[in-house]
Formats: sequence, structure tokens, C-alpha cells
Amino acid sequence: MADAADTNGRDSNGRFAAGNPGGPGGSRRRSSELRRAAEEAISPEHIQAMVRKATRMGLEGNLAAMRFVMERTCGRAAEAPVESEPLAIVLPALHTATDCNAAIERIVEGIVKGTVERDAAKLLLDAVQARLKAIEVNELEVRLAALEEAAKVVDTNAVRHRKW
Repeated sequence: MADAADTNGRDSNGRFAAGNPGGPGGSRRRSSELRRAAEEAISPEHIQAMVRKATRMGLEGNLAAMRFVMERTCGRAAEAPVESEPLAIVLPALHTATDCNAAIERIVEGIVKGTVERDAAKLLLDAVQARLKAIEVNELEVRLAALEEAAKVVDTNAVRHRKW
């Protein structure tokens, strides 16, 4: 048993033993030591020389070098916003569960006919389902309020007719 603990680097409780590179802090400590050694070995002059070399390569047509220099000096370019196009589908106003059902039928029809793209259909279906859930919650709140009101009336009548 002791031999097994020695060979796999774990103590008798199954935890990594002290000094095991896979143990707690072992790999983190090693990577920080390597980073520190690299920082000590590279001077600001080395960095300037590498940027000058990348600039030269970029001027000679190397696209990766151009991108490197531009990102390091000007910053990374912002992503262009995706322009959305109007969809070729008209949905009813979603006031009731029946409206939501009609909207889902129109979306499915658009998918089948090929007038609505898959990603747009997914987005529309998610929106209709969210609206349907909101309608259901609202209806449950109304019904619960009515039940609570009815329960108050029953409790009040029970107290009046109670014989002491």
C-alpha cells in the first residue's frame, strides 16, 4: 500500500503528497516561475526589436504581422454590428394563449415555405413562448386572487355561524 502511495504521488489519504508537481499549487507555482524567468530575460529593447521586426514584415506584406502591429498599437477593431432585416412574416398581437398558438402556426408555416430562416424562427418561437408563459402567470395570479377573496368570505361566514 505504501508503495502505491509513493508511485502515484499521493499520501495515505489519497491526496497529492507535498512536492508532487500535480499537487496543490504545483503547476501554478511552476507557471509563475516560468513567467517570471521570461520577464527577467526579456528587456524593453527586446520588445522594441520584435515590434520593429513585425512592422518590417507587415510592410513586406505579411498579413499576420500587419494584424499584430495594428492590434498592439491601435487596439483591436470593434466588431461590426449585424444589421437585421425585416422578416417576411406578420404575427398577431400576443394578448391570449390563442394568439400565441396562431403565431406559432404562422412561424411553422414560414419555416416550411422557406420564408423564415432557422435562426429567426428560433428567436421568434422563444419570444412567443416567453409571452405565453407571461400570459399564463398573469392568469394564475388573477385566479389565485379570486380564490383568496372567496376564502376570506368563507372564513368570515364560518366565524359568524360558529356556536360558542
